[in-house]
Amino acid sequence: MPLVDGPLLVASPPVSPSRVAPLYDLGRRALRAGAAAELTGLRHLTDLALLTATASEPDLGRLLADGLLNGLDRADPFHRRLAETALAHLDHGGRIEATAAALHVHGNTVKYRVRRLHELTGGSFAETGNGDAVARAAHRWWALRAWLDDPGHVAGTGGRPA
Repeated sequence: MPLVDGPLLVASPPVSPSRVAPLYDLGRRALRAGAAAELTGLRHLTDLALLTATASEPDLGRLLADGLLNGLDRADPFHRRLAETALAHLDHGGRIEATAAALHVHGNTVKYRVRRLHELTGGSFAETGNGDAVARAAHRWWALRAWLDDPGHVAGTGGRPA
């Protein structure tokens, strides 16, 4: 478990001298992505892999948000709470009680919000795939992050501000 006190620090695994320069660049990108996500403390570079990769492709994240979250209205504060709850739900492995504790709400609130998000987004979050559950979860996580992180973006407008 990484230390979470203090400023964000990114630690890479030991590598040969020939691999230091490319890994340094990757570490800098991970540091920027982690800082944007408001992370703190010592983090292993590999623990920031998904965050780093998704931060480098914001347009793709917005496309995912448009496709998966087109039923949400950015002007509606409740829709933002739904997205925040769904993101926390994914971050806590789909566990209701862990999500509720992290958000300081009742478990039934988490269940309601996730169900309501499914209804508003046409059930896209409830779909199951053919052996691609990990990719679908990553796409959902990325779409939610992009939607929540981009205040000028409105789902369904192709990324243009309303």
